[in-house]
Amino acid sequence: MNLAIRDVRRHLLRFVGTAAGLGLLLSVVVGMQGIYAGMVDDATILTRAMGADLWIVQRDTRGPFAESSRLDPTVERRAAAMPGVRSARPYTYQLIQREADGRVLRIALVGLGWPDDSGASLPIVRGRPLAQPHGEIIVDVSLGLSIGDSLVLAREAYRVVGLTKNALTSGGDSVAFLSVADAQLVAYEQPAEAVVLERLRTVERLRRTDLGRSQPALEDLVRDPRWRPPALSSPPLAAVLVEADRHRLGEVKMMTKSWGDVSAYTQAEEEDLLLGGVVKRARMQIGLFTLILTLTASVIVAMVIYNLTLEKTHDLAVLKLLGAPRLRLLGFVLQQAWLLGALGYAFAFVIGELLFPLFPRRVVVTEIISVAAPAITMVIVTLASLLGLIHVQRIDPAGALEG
Repeated sequence: MNLAIRDVRRHLLRFVGTAAGLGLLLSVVVGMQGIYAGMVDDATILTRAMGADLWIVQRDTRGPFAESSRLDPTVERRAAAMPGVRSARPYTYQLIQREADGRVLRIALVGLGWPDDSGASLPIVRGRPLAQPHGEIIVDVSLGLSIGDSLVLAREAYRVVGLTKNALTSGGDSVAFLSVADAQLVAYEQPAEAVVLERLRTVERLRRTDLGRSQPALEDLVRDPRWRPPALSSPPLAAVLVEADRHRLGEVKMMTKSWGDVSAYTQAEEEDLLLGGVVKRARMQIGLFTLILTLTASVIVAMVIYNLTLEKTHDLAVLKLLGAPRLRLLGFVLQQAWLLGALGYAFAFVIGELLFPLFPRRVVVTEIISVAAPAITMVIVTLASLLGLIHVQRIDPAGALEG
């Protein structure tokens, strides 16, 4: 007769309730690790999808994701002219927040260097890449848009031509892809009133100069909405993505160091910047909470096993008096602890399967988590049963003769 199974049957509801509580704790532990794995995947999916060997950004910055990067557009042509470079294309990145159909949409806009980069390397699950430089956009399915829908940005309608899956930022924001020209148009959008006021301020500044006083006709030119001062430079880029020959990548990177206005990072270095900067604090915080929850689960299991053992002190004393082997009595406590751990993890698994897809942040249960979680659970319940094992060792067989 298995004494552990018999005792569980006697207190079945209490045992199952305890296992369910342990399962809730374990599901939170697994969920937090899955959220961190999702953050890591979200933080690196953009860099991997771009397929660049080298990221050229503003000098002494960790852009374009960890911080702002403003790069002169001429860097694209300079990079393309270097020996060993197969292609160089522009890249922009900015966060915007808009309202559509009564919903607040927070979007990370990524500008692609069309036509060299039409988004063909993106994880597109439906639709197609960009086919023209204006009016088309690729969005993530998390935005809730479908193929053919229109998204109004900068007072223009952009038609959704492609859908990606899990293209998110480290903050969980959905990513949308469009051409660099369209992205800059959205980024530098101004209300009509602001444009009018800026023209009036420009006219006032012109009047205070000798040129404006000597040539009043220039005021009409400044007021013309179609006129753009030729001296103004093109909008800056966030980065220039370089594809180079594998055997000459180090040489290309060394050449960019001689330029005084840029810094260059390889694909691996760009991912390290993201994980070491943007995700670092979140990783430390999640790790601390996971440790606290793990200790909490251990204490709960320890007290449950200890209380179950205390209730059976008289029965264990009788078994000792009858000559039951000590290992069998210790196995009685361990079997209950292992059964509690297995049932608790089963509850955690079911809870995760039902609830994790509903979380606002993506929960990625990796193979390491799925293998380590049950193993760590069994280690926790084994260590937590030490109090019960110590109590079994200290039981005096003479206690069985007490009233």
